[in-house]
Amino acid sequence: MKNLEKRLRDKSCCERTIQLVNYRTRLLFEIAMGSIFHLIVTSTLFVEETFELKGYLFTVWLFVFISEGIFAFNKLIARKHPWHTHTRGRIFFLLCFSIVWFYVAIMMAHLFKPWIESGEPFTDLAYNVSLVICILFVTIYVVLLFAYNYHQSLSAVMIEVERLRQDKLKQDYRALQDQVNPHFLFNNLSTLIAIIRQDKDAAIRFAINFSDVYRYVLQSNKHISIKLIDELNFLKAYGALHKERLREGLEVESNFEEEYFDWHLPPLSMQVLLENAVKHNVATKASPLKMKMFTQNGKVVVSNNINTKSTTYSTNTGLSNLRERYKLLTDKEVVIIKGDDEFRVELPLIKK
Repeated sequence: MKNLEKRLRDKSCCERTIQLVNYRTRLLFEIAMGSIFHLIVTSTLFVEETFELKGYLFTVWLFVFISEGIFAFNKLIARKHPWHTHTRGRIFFLLCFSIVWFYVAIMMAHLFKPWIESGEPFTDLAYNVSLVICILFVTIYVVLLFAYNYHQSLSAVMIEVERLRQDKLKQDYRALQDQVNPHFLFNNLSTLIAIIRQDKDAAIRFAINFSDVYRYVLQSNKHISIKLIDELNFLKAYGALHKERLREGLEVESNFEEEYFDWHLPPLSMQVLLENAVKHNVATKASPLKMKMFTQNGKVVVSNNINTKSTTYSTNTGLSNLRERYKLLTDKEVVIIKGDDEFRVELPLIKK
């Protein structure tokens, strides 16, 4: 959050749209507005007056002077009062400055009035009405541009917030995924130690297979999600490690529909479930651990019979980690069902 707040206060992030449109385009638009206003005023309030270039130039100058003065002040306060965090304060300061700036513009207009008059002096009523209309014109123009500025600034901030949120999700996911490797390594080294005590030749085969499997683990750590077919290929090799130790004590039945092979899930998801089942249940020839793995309705289902070991140490890292990783990838939840005779986990697949 501190990083997010810092980035949102950054002028380059939050005020990249202060100028609204480039200065040249804005200036041309203000000249056009001044020209239109001069045409309207001379054809209504000053019909009897002949066209004077200096009157036209004064009108255009007045439009540019008022508008650009307010925009300059807007840019000046932008850093300390960005739209998205200090909206009320910025509006208040702009309103106060605009009132003062309008007053300055009116005073300057009074000073220039004798210069732009030709023949009979302008009547006070016509002159004052023209100033009021001018101020209304400029006010509408400035308000519309500020509304657009606020919208653009808010959009930029929302995009930046979403980008930072995605970055944080990726960091959180990487942190969770990094927990899997030590957990995986620890459990398999424990398995290797157990095999060494029983069959040294089997231990050698296990170590060779384990090196290949762990290479995949390190590579998969670079990916947020992985195809189901890749996970299944890994699981086949990983299952062989447990089969080497448990032999007839482990029975795995699998049935996966090809239509889901290109769908994604977090790396090592099914490895966690297989490992969890072996860790918590007796798996002997007399009392085998029977596992079923299949796809159903866009999910991978892994179930096993329950024959709980009398002594099992668990940190609950595997399933909780898997749930957290899924929360960062999809709105779909991991379903865990524990019955009297069966433990069942449903992993939603992600279609990409």
